[in-house]
Amino acid sequence: MTRLPDAAVRWMTARPHATYGVALMRILMGLGVGGYVAVNFPARRALWATGARWTTPLGAHPLTNDLALTAGCAALLLVAALVVVGWRARWTVPLLLLGWSGLTAVNPLIADQGQNIARILLVYLCFADTSARWSLDARRRGRAAGAASFARVPEPPSDGTERAQVRNLLHNGAVLAVGAQICLVYVLSGLFKLQGEQWRDGSAVYYPLSLPQFRPWPELADLIAHNDWLVTVVTWGTLALQLTFPLLLLHRHLRVVGIGGALLMHAAIAVVMGLPFFSLFMMAGDCVFLRYAPTQRFGPEIT
Repeated sequence: MTRLPDAAVRWMTARPHATYGVALMRILMGLGVGGYVAVNFPARRALWATGARWTTPLGAHPLTNDLALTAGCAALLLVAALVVVGWRARWTVPLLLLGWSGLTAVNPLIADQGQNIARILLVYLCFADTSARWSLDARRRGRAAGAASFARVPEPPSDGTERAQVRNLLHNGAVLAVGAQICLVYVLSGLFKLQGEQWRDGSAVYYPLSLPQFRPWPELADLIAHNDWLVTVVTWGTLALQLTFPLLLLHRHLRVVGIGGALLMHAAIAVVMGLPFFSLFMMAGDCVFLRYAPTQRFGPEIT
């Protein structure tokens, strides 16, 4: 027990963890925000500007300047693209958070839980090194390190190590916060579902697939909704996955089942129910549990 605090401190400060998962999370968050803005750009006035004035008594605060909204959406698209490629992520990720929060706060009547989880995850990402992998920042750092090695630059002073430990502490703290947030969402969602009789008897999935707003592909929705055993399997499988998700992460092989099941669940929600951005943001959060595990036989792989 006396060694646990020292091990925890070393884990938090020695090196950054989940760098591949965080990088993939950064890419998906940028794609999600950019995709949402791009898809809704033609209807931007009706959603957030002069065309949405009728929503004011209902709690929305639409913008009165269409030109300012257009410029803001274009800027947010640019920032999202920079986040995807990992250019100056230390600054572009906070800018993405500010732009996304400002846009989604204009008209909360059209918001959903996907936008809420996106804001929360972006707050955590502001403290993480999101561009350590698969980014222009990483390429620039690699070139700088190569040039320094070639020129035989002396080792940095000791305070550089302390700064690195602080960066690692902030990064790993953000990783833990994202993981805890995703686990909390799944478990609380599962407990809430468990209170419903339809979830307990295995028929809950049938009802949303019968609503027009969740049937972008009617034939596909009917194929699932009209199959009793498939409805039951999906209903109980979703409930079991959400309730046991944190426990599945504790074992290497069960981790694959948990993460794969979560990604498959959100992919199905995106396609069958027509909720692509909600699913994409949740899948981005799931990526933090991916880890880079080298194997002797097949080489590096993400598990």
